Amino acid sequence: MRVLIVLMVLDASAIAVEYYLRTYVDPSITASYSFQYYVTGMFAMDGERNIPTYFSAINLLVSAILLFTISRHVKNSAKPRHHRKWYLMGCMFAWLSADELFSLHELLVKPTRGFLKQSLQQDNLGYLNFAWFVPYLLFFMLVGLYLVKFVLSLPRTTLLRFIGAGAIFIAGAVGMEMIGGDFMADKGSRISLVYKMFTSVEEVLEMLGIIFFIYSLLKYMEQQTAMNDLLTLTFNKTRKEAVPASSAPKQHVIKEVEAPLTVAS
Repeated sequence: MRVLIVLMVLDASAIAVEYYLRTYVDPSITASYSFQYYVTGMFAMDGERNIPTYFSAINLLVSAILLFTISRHVKNSAKPRHHRKWYLMGCMFAWLSADELFSLHELLVKPTRGFLKQSLQQDNLGYLNFAWFVPYLLFFMLVGLYLVKFVLSLPRTTLLRFIGAGAIFIAGAVGMEMIGGDFMADKGSRISLVYKMFTSVEEVLEMLGIIFFIYSLLKYMEQQTAMNDLLTLTFNKTRKEAVPASSAPKQHVIKEVEAPLTVAS
């Protein structure tokens, strides 16, 4: 959460500096390569392959690793029934991590937008303007139907946490994306302050959803006896390795001094 707060501050600062320079100083400064790469490009939430993007990609990858770990544990347990479903969820989050890092979903924007324009017989798609989320949403809805019985079989607390994390994430990834798309469809500009605020809220909600999902997975693992033991051993080992050698208790070694032998003459 601390990292997220820092990223929010950096993003707000980058937006404020850009708005001030463009409005009150010289717009050409914000249009320069150095400013777009080292200021807005590096810290803005709506950027690609920058610090916020790497943070989101790492969190999604951590989620995938935890899901794969749970899948392996379930497979080796006395009830291995749902291990494939945990593994499927891990694959989905691994894909989302790669998508976040390389912007793979952007490849779907033009073809999906063209298909929707032709199907709906209108040029202004409004909330569907950023059309990439339509096939994503349909795909994840199908996967959700396949996983629904499994998800409902989870402990109630875990189920509610998963639903909460998913709702927060979808509110950003789909809800705010639709609002931003409608804004752009009405001749909005990507450099406008309003659009940047939309994208910032979108990314923050996505990050919050992922962080809460990781927290939910860790809490679920704590509830499983064998996995809790694994977590405890892992964290204890990490703490022991983190203790510097200088802080270890010193042992006093008493050396025996041999008395010199006296030879009688």
